[in-house]
Amino acid sequence: MRIRGTARLTAAAAAAVLLLSACGSDDGDGDAQNDQQQEQQEQQETGAGESDGADGDADADGDDRSSEERIAEDEARSIEGDGLDGVWESIVDDNDIETLTITGGTVETTGPLSCPGTVSEPDSAEPVIELDCDVENPNRVRGTLELNPEGNRLFIGWEGQAWGGYIDSLIRIG
Repeated sequence: MRIRGTARLTAAAAAAVLLLSACGSDDGDGDAQNDQQQEQQEQQETGAGESDGADGDADADGDDRSSEERIAEDEARSIEGDGLDGVWESIVDDNDIETLTITGGTVETTGPLSCPGTVSEPDSAEPVIELDCDVENPNRVRGTLELNPEGNRLFIGWEGQAWGGYIDSLIRIG
């Protein structure tokens, strides 16, 4: 009986050692790593600690502004208006269409896809834009225009592949 008791005691001691060794770290960095992970998780949840650009966390365009800052800047630059007539600028850098000017039923674009076009039924609920470009862009030939209620944002849903087409988002600048 004495051997069984010693074996049980030895097994219990070995289990305790294994349990304790799993809780700690032999290099002393376990607590620091846990604290850092917890801090990163809290920053993600609260949105705090966003990059100020100094650490190289810029987006793919090299822009270190947050999406909230970009939206606020677009809102500040855009002007409200009635109807589709006006000058519209893409909210995306390096877009094929940099600006779009609508005057009645005519359209003119600038940027890599610079060409004239038309707007069918500009006063209807779903006006249609058609571009007539010398260099055809199959992703931006015909689309539906949608104006937000404030009149400062224009969305173009281009006809496209079976999955759908591109969507351009523009702000009114003139």
